[in-house]
Amino acid sequence: MEFKHDYYEPQLIGEYLSALANSACILGKNVGYLVFGINDTTHEVVGTQFDPITAKKGNQNLLLWLSLGLQPNVGFEYEIVEHPDGTVVIFKVNAAWDRPVRFYGTAYIRVGSSKTQLSNHPEKERIIWTRRTDWSGLICERVSFDDLDLVAIRKAREQFIIKHPGQASELRSMG
Repeated sequence: MEFKHDYYEPQLIGEYLSALANSACILGKNVGYLVFGINDTTHEVVGTQFDPITAKKGNQNLLLWLSLGLQPNVGFEYEIVEHPDGTVVIFKVNAAWDRPVRFYGTAYIRVGSSKTQLSNHPEKERIIWTRRTDWSGLICERVSFDDLDLVAIRKAREQFIIKHPGQASELRSMG
């Protein structure tokens, strides 16, 4: 979670979205939050003049520009909340799930209270890459042999052998 008062630089917002998506993944969370209108130290509502709907990056709509810059685009949402002490803008970005989220080519991460390039922390990048779901170990309910695709089975066997070369002979003996 990152709190900002009123300052918004489009590039920095994108970097924070990347950092929060990647950090959420590492921490096992589904989402990360970037919140404008909150004092970073006291966490009191102070309000913001920032309006993501009307904001621009050059001549382009800010939200579109941010969306185009996130790769893979894990998705983000925003909400504008009118609080008695001022407007609060909340960005909710989904966690990275199978590879780091980059913003216009560079991946970021939160380390303590700082945002930095993920490339400076290979151990954290490794964690993100290993968060992939290994579908080969999942059980499919209500599936029969008639549902199986022989081409897909061949492909799954090839990928299994790549991932588990020590078990290749055992797999081949199964026919």
